[in-house]
Amino acid sequence: MEEHSKADQNEAQRIALAQKTEEVASLRDALRQAEDKYRVLVENANDAIFVLQDGKIRFANPKALALGGVLAEDLEKVPFSEYLHPEERDIVVRRHEQRLKGEKILNMYPLRIVTRQGDVFWGEVNAVRIEWEGQPATLNIIRDITSQKLIEHHYFQNESLATLRTLSGGMAHSINNLLMGIQGRVSLLYRSMGLNDVRRDHLRGIEACVSDAAKLTRQMLGFAQSGKYNVTKLNLNDVIQAVTQSFVHNENHITLIRELDSALWPVEADSQQLEQVVMNIMLNAWQSIVDKGRILVKTENFELTEGREHYQDARTGKCVKLTIRDSGIGMDDTVRKRAIEPFFTTKGLGQHRGLGLSSAYGIIANHNGFIDIDSIPEVGTTISVYLPAAGDAQ
Repeated sequence: MEEHSKADQNEAQRIALAQKTEEVASLRDALRQAEDKYRVLVENANDAIFVLQDGKIRFANPKALALGGVLAEDLEKVPFSEYLHPEERDIVVRRHEQRLKGEKILNMYPLRIVTRQGDVFWGEVNAVRIEWEGQPATLNIIRDITSQKLIEHHYFQNESLATLRTLSGGMAHSINNLLMGIQGRVSLLYRSMGLNDVRRDHLRGIEACVSDAAKLTRQMLGFAQSGKYNVTKLNLNDVIQAVTQSFVHNENHITLIRELDSALWPVEADSQQLEQVVMNIMLNAWQSIVDKGRILVKTENFELTEGREHYQDARTGKCVKLTIRDSGIGMDDTVRKRAIEPFFTTKGLGQHRGLGLSSAYGIIANHNGFIDIDSIPEVGTTISVYLPAAGDAQ
């Protein structure tokens, strides 16, 4: 009887052990499946997900790596503050430190990220305090809201400059009428003078001033979106090549870098007016470089997807993006916000004779596009031009 009892006990223990083993295996399988699910979600998320600890990025999903523009092995070498826009760096770092201390602060807010390549994009961060490997850290989720910010900026920019554009258009037409009167009277004076009359030099000087004033009124019309233009389907790369070719020959102290997308979508535009836009931006970039420096000219296909329902006047969808980045003196936020205002300049009195970026803005707006400006003092300025695409690359 005892032998049977022991055998029964052993059998019961064996069955219990088998059941426990099966339960453990089942739990491990469930845990592995859960880990696989979370890994798939994190690795394929459209948002950047990363962990900050001791000022460094300890973990980052593929989207975070792509937005930051770094290799995985660089993460623990570069402080996360290096990716923050200088104008927001202090407040973001302070919020991060307060969050680590357990203080209740704002969890979600917008900020600007600067990639290792120098590109700037807007993100909306959602951060919470966590424990990572037994130490305090923060889990951060950043959604790219660049498209939304661009369209919002375009909308409010149009609203604030609408009256000024109307005024500029009216003034340009009135000034043109006055210039025609001046030129007509100069022509009459020519007829009343002999060929050797010394006063002819003064008339030629008046004509030169009339010509300069006429160029200025054309820029005013461009800003007012009232200029006439000849639209054709073209490749923006061709315009870039034409403008930068002459620039390279004349500005040897500047290194020009061209990164032109060979599969660029076409746009419908006036090639001469686009040349004027590129030249104006290039001249601004050149003038901002004190000694030696570099200018990057980049074209790429870009898709605006955010804000479609809120800003009906802004063209969303497929765009062609032109980026011109210089290594000049840069601008602070106050100057940057006024950069496209007509006749606004940081140069000395009498050194500014055109409309520059305001003319470029008007031309691009007249082509259903818009311009975005970002600048970091003592680092440089990036000007991005967005034009609606007219089909796929040919």
